[in-house]
Amino acid sequence: MFEHGLPVSDGLGTELIREAYRRCIPLGASVELTLRCNIRCVHCYNFDRRVPAPRHADGMQYEDWIRVFRELREEGTLYLSLTGGEAMVHPRFWDLLAEACALNFAVALLSNGTLLTAEACDRLAAHDRLLGVSISVYGATPAIHDAITGVRGSWERTMRGIDRLQERGVYVRMKFPLMKGNAAETQEMIELAARRGLTYGIDTTITGRYDGTDGSLATRLDIPRLKELYRGPLRPHLSRRPADPTDDEFKCNCARSNCGIFSSGDVSPCIAVPLAAGNVRRRSFREIWRTSPLFRRIRELRVADFPSCAPCELKSWCRRSPGPPSALHGDYTGIDPWVCEEAGAIREVLEEA
Repeated sequence: MFEHGLPVSDGLGTELIREAYRRCIPLGASVELTLRCNIRCVHCYNFDRRVPAPRHADGMQYEDWIRVFRELREEGTLYLSLTGGEAMVHPRFWDLLAEACALNFAVALLSNGTLLTAEACDRLAAHDRLLGVSISVYGATPAIHDAITGVRGSWERTMRGIDRLQERGVYVRMKFPLMKGNAAETQEMIELAARRGLTYGIDTTITGRYDGTDGSLATRLDIPRLKELYRGPLRPHLSRRPADPTDDEFKCNCARSNCGIFSSGDVSPCIAVPLAAGNVRRRSFREIWRTSPLFRRIRELRVADFPSCAPCELKSWCRRSPGPPSALHGDYTGIDPWVCEEAGAIREVLEEA
């Protein structure tokens, strides 16, 4: 993920994050309120949206979420991200948002933006604990965006929703997942955010579906096209990393200061890592967070425990995260070959300069 225009953390915020990482406090949690969604994105990582939702979808009931919110707060969670599917499709979304705000979480909403009616934006703006709304946009024009979402008119609805939130003073961030279907509009998407004065994130990584099917991977950019983007509109976002990172520099905050909870109740190291450490419908969040063998193993990992990555000469250019390999073959310390190829492409482009 390449970020643009994000606010810089102050000294206190940075120290808080470091302390949470050191002490394994779940400072940030992402909760998938529902698998259900009102659009049918071709690259969706949950399941093929052309078929019905899996049977295990949405095992968590409203009362389960309320209990888990309180358990998260007791364990030290401050930042709560509400996601899906489409979080706003959940039948008790507004009640869950109100409860999260009442517990003094700093709440972020991840949405596709199509349900942001004037009334919905008024209700969101009324919550002073809402940090902002992150909205996925798949093109700079209706034709490209709607072809990816599978819903005609979705681009127009999303853009109107963004405008309404901005009019009400709600912080909005755009998310641009890049794939074969929209790569040609990369520069135009960046300009779209700039015209609205919005921060944005660009993600070139498409993850294999969590249900084990790989249809989403067919939408991935091929490496030659990726190099064109890195030589063009994405060039300002490229940078090198340390050639010999420390263990903490190499790892992310999965299972240390961050976690995810799926709509089934499964607790994971991160919402992008589909590995279950336990289920909050059967055990408390505290017990899972503190005693899970999976979490303990992840916390103890060193660079040397990543057999393909440790000796690799591409670490300076690699944007590896544990999500893609975990989804691809269930191996947290493994690799997704596409990510390795991407690292090689980044090295090639940077060394040309």
